[in-house]
Amino acid sequence: MLADGPIRVDPISDAFWEYDNGVWKESRKVVARRLPRKIGRTFRTPDTTTVANYLYSKLFNDGELIQPDWPDTRYISVPSGLFHIESGEIHPHDSHVVTTYQLQVEPDFDAPTPEFDLFLKSVLHPGDPERVLDILAYLLVPGNPRQKAVMFSGSGRNGKGVLLRLVESMIGKQNAAHVSLQELSTRFAASDLYGVPINIVGDIDGEHITHTGKFKQITGEDTVRMDVKNAKPFKGRVWAVPVFSANQIPTSADTSHGYLRRWEVVEFPNQFDGSDTDLESRLSAELPAITGKLLAHAVAHPFQIRESDPGQRAHAVFANRSDPVRTWLEETTLKNFQERQRVYADYRNWIEDGNGKNALTKGNFYARVAAVLGEPKTRKGVRGWEFEPGPEQASFAPYSPSFAPYEASFAPPLHPTRG
Repeated sequence: MLADGPIRVDPISDAFWEYDNGVWKESRKVVARRLPRKIGRTFRTPDTTTVANYLYSKLFNDGELIQPDWPDTRYISVPSGLFHIESGEIHPHDSHVVTTYQLQVEPDFDAPTPEFDLFLKSVLHPGDPERVLDILAYLLVPGNPRQKAVMFSGSGRNGKGVLLRLVESMIGKQNAAHVSLQELSTRFAASDLYGVPINIVGDIDGEHITHTGKFKQITGEDTVRMDVKNAKPFKGRVWAVPVFSANQIPTSADTSHGYLRRWEVVEFPNQFDGSDTDLESRLSAELPAITGKLLAHAVAHPFQIRESDPGQRAHAVFANRSDPVRTWLEETTLKNFQERQRVYADYRNWIEDGNGKNALTKGNFYARVAAVLGEPKTRKGVRGWEFEPGPEQASFAPYSPSFAPYEASFAPPLHPTRG
């Protein structure tokens, strides 16, 4: 059976993985697929279980193991070989290198990308294309050492869907998971992301995010429980980078720094009439050159995502929208000094008008308001807040991340592969 190609055992999930055309893939049915061809007419279905158990034991005892939750961060598999991120060279494929995905396009490092460059310039804020190139290059490399998630935001017909499809064309639909932000906390979500480089979902709805614990585990390189249909659950690590697009940023019950710092937000400010029906075909024609451009970018700026003024502004908008209390503060018509009970009642009415699923408790709400407007003041024995009269009522300071920019010398740790 091993003559048909290398097989290894994942000791975490107990699944077989097979190596084919320069990439490792989970293959729980590899024995059922290969064995009948080997035995021929004498094959009987029970033989599959017998051989699978023997093969698992042999591979495990021989140390033929694979750890898909720790990919080799030195290489990206491309059709012609292994792209070495540090040197930019392409080496021959090697089954001893743990690569669980392969880019679908052979990179062209010499061809120009005029259509792609013009596209980025037309759909992004001035000053943002370089940061977006950092993000796109980051999506092609294995791992998520910066613990990032990406949100493309803006109204429809603005190019964010085109860019998502371009990314998926390079990485391959079969190499991507498609679990929405709201679904990440569901039972089988984590196992869908196991061993894949990216999780792409376009046009997520603005529904309130009640639970963010699993999202933070997945993006935080934590060990998470994986429930698998028709197999026993296991615990492993996810390194798929979540990438979403949304016309309306969803509000969140979690507005902590630990949640907000993970997001790289790209705003697409311009709308188009859709008359350029050949745009995607022209971009597809440049895919080899675009792939080469991004891989070269990964060599020049490995695992880096630099800051930009448009990016910081987009993140502030995202943070304010994520926090329903900040969003309510932007929209409330309250003026002058208001007693706390009156403020909370106005907020509850706003929630019940369709701006969220569940209102915060009074204590949590008061704490959120105090974080923005300051501690409540007491007037004539009544505690409350002063709301600005007129249109300046939402002139509170936007969210500003307190963490320092990443150092350019950052490089993720390498994890030894098992041969």
